[in-house]
Amino acid sequence: MVGWTMGGSWRWSLVLGVVCMVLGMGLSQQIRLVSRLNNTTRVQQGRILTFLVTRTVEQNQTLKNQIDNLLDRVNNLPSSAVAPMAEKLAVAKRMAGLTPVEGPGVEVTLHDAAKPSYPGEPPVYQLVHDQYVLHVVALLSAAGATAISINGQRYVSTTSIFCAGPTIRINGINYGSPYVVRAVGPPQALLTALSDDPDVQGWSQLVSISYRAESRLKVIGYRGQVQFNDARPAKI
Repeated sequence: MVGWTMGGSWRWSLVLGVVCMVLGMGLSQQIRLVSRLNNTTRVQQGRILTFLVTRTVEQNQTLKNQIDNLLDRVNNLPSSAVAPMAEKLAVAKRMAGLTPVEGPGVEVTLHDAAKPSYPGEPPVYQLVHDQYVLHVVALLSAAGATAISINGQRYVSTTSIFCAGPTIRINGINYGSPYVVRAVGPPQALLTALSDDPDVQGWSQLVSISYRAESRLKVIGYRGQVQFNDARPAKI
């Protein structure tokens, strides 16, 4: 009985040893396979990045060649053709708000309320909201303003003004209180539009809104990208 037990133990040891060896070989093979797959993935990613970089370089070179060709055509135009085009371009830029404008006008400052809120008054009532700024800009435009800026951002046809938390986002940039609106135009007409507007007078009870005439104001030109996207019917 003792001999059989010792023999059984030896056999089990041999079986366990073989099993461990097989498992070890399988694990080693799996590690090598994973390593090869990782290397293959890195190679593929490297090839994709190389392709994208090469294609981008080629596209940039194509665009540069187009720009050079257009510049050559412009430089070779006769002066009789360039002058009218330059004048039309200057007028278009001025109308689009791309050039600075100077002249008399008004400056409007909208500031969050400095006084403490009344008991039970929502804190949101003490903040300047996007609708306040939009309304002021609309009033000034209707009263004859030829150029308007808000915190140094020129107001153009593509300008966006909307609340972003406690700030207001203007032309893609967040600004906090105060908000300074500058408008070049007939000062008296602009002041009258502000002083006679019931919304401006009502909001003045919640936040600080002040305005004054200026004999000389400078409104900078729009410095962002000008890009218009138009909708076109889909081909069926």
